[in-house]
Amino acid sequence: MKWLRSSLFKDNKDKFFFEEKLDINVENFDTTLKSVEEVIVSGTLTRNGQDKIVVDLKITGIYKVISSRTLNILDVPFTIEETEEYIDKLSVFSDDIDINTMDMFIDINNFINELIVLNVPTSYYLDNEVVENSSGKDWNFVSDEDYIEDKRKDNPFSALSDMFKEK
Repeated sequence: MKWLRSSLFKDNKDKFFFEEKLDINVENFDTTLKSVEEVIVSGTLTRNGQDKIVVDLKITGIYKVISSRTLNILDVPFTIEETEEYIDKLSVFSDDIDINTMDMFIDINNFINELIVLNVPTSYYLDNEVVENSSGKDWNFVSDEDYIEDKRKDNPFSALSDMFKEK
């Protein structure tokens, strides 16, 4: 999403409204993220003096992530709202300052990608998930209750558990 600054604020209006559907490439993202779908970016660009533009963004979409519990692919809807200010490169006196700059164009693509990457869930599962693959080659799914019961049976000291009961 890149615009020529001189074409943004026509007719002496201080706001420019936009809405666009984006395709996000997740090739370089975390492996738990399978895709990002139905991404819609909307917002306003507001002139703030001669050399500043304030960007108000709303990003909505769906993360397709791998469940931390069952390894199923889950749809996780998201909404990101953010405000950022862009300043003309000519009015910045130092490169050491971490600010967004613009020249003849204002380009918010990197900002949008950064927001989407930063908001990817690192661990996600649903409470009512059903395990689709409960067994495979040389393995099978064991519930917590079965695991605890097996540990009690395999414990060589389980025979001593009744020894110290008070009568």
